Amino acid sequence: MPRFRLRYQSTNLEMPLGEFAIGRSSSCNLALADGLVSRKHAVLHIGPDAVVVEDLGSRNGVAVNGIRINSPRRLAHMDRVYIGSQELVLIDAAKLREGLKETADYVVCGTCGAINGSAKRRCGECGRRLTSAAGETLVGTNSRVDSSSHAWGAEDTRTARALDVIAGIASKAIAMGRFEEAERMLMPHLDNILERALAHQPLSDSEKDDPDVLFAGASSYALQLAQGLKDTNWIDWVFRIHTATGRLMEAETIEALHNLVRNNNYSRPQFLRAYLRVVHNRSSDYGASERFLMRRLEGLEQVVTAY
Repeated sequence: MPRFRLRYQSTNLEMPLGEFAIGRSSSCNLALADGLVSRKHAVLHIGPDAVVVEDLGSRNGVAVNGIRINSPRRLAHMDRVYIGSQELVLIDAAKLREGLKETADYVVCGTCGAINGSAKRRCGECGRRLTSAAGETLVGTNSRVDSSSHAWGAEDTRTARALDVIAGIASKAIAMGRFEEAERMLMPHLDNILERALAHQPLSDSEKDDPDVLFAGASSYALQLAQGLKDTNWIDWVFRIHTATGRLMEAETIEALHNLVRNNNYSRPQFLRAYLRVVHNRSSDYGASERFLMRRLEGLEQVVTAY
């Protein structure tokens, strides 16, 4: 039996020694019906002890664990490879037999059964939050997340860079009206950003990342997902991250929320009210333009409570 497998959606594909081609072409070992995938997009070089992924000069590139690669990259057990809007996970049977005692702690989603890396908080397959039978969010096979002491995993410490890589692909998916695919790509990163904000952590660990740019980009994507999916949870996300950071909303964000609230009959005022309390507490420092935005937010509350 081949040592390495590739998990795609709900299927584990066995990969014998040699080359495993991925692309839109039917001649590939794995043909992906995805407009963001090139005909011959990437190849996996399968050896007896290692797997190396190589980008074949594709239009949208290849990312591993959220980081775009510029040269062949050796993969580790449970590494996530993004091709177009698709997520592929490498499974090393040898690591599974060892009981995953090294660096490969995993969480099995209780909803769809997908295997997820320990750094993930939501299932890469169905998007559900990963929990134990007792309802605790899991990090590894025996751990739970503690926002006050959790050492941010690799997926979190590269949040800005990962979002930057995924953003280009997600934007194309949104432009094509494929909002569910965009949400699947963006959700882990937006979820991480919100959790960092709620824990009063910097949105990124890298000093090179501009937190204002990261914040604006993440908020914009949440609004686009709310509009395209008609999912009011993304409206909640926008209110919650502004509450956690204490930022006064931009005029464009407020206008977008006015439209979303009306179009989706949004009727959960608790998140908006929590944000308004933060805004009112800081209102003494506001100038005329900021006070105008505050009044627009108060008007938004009246719309929300009318439903």
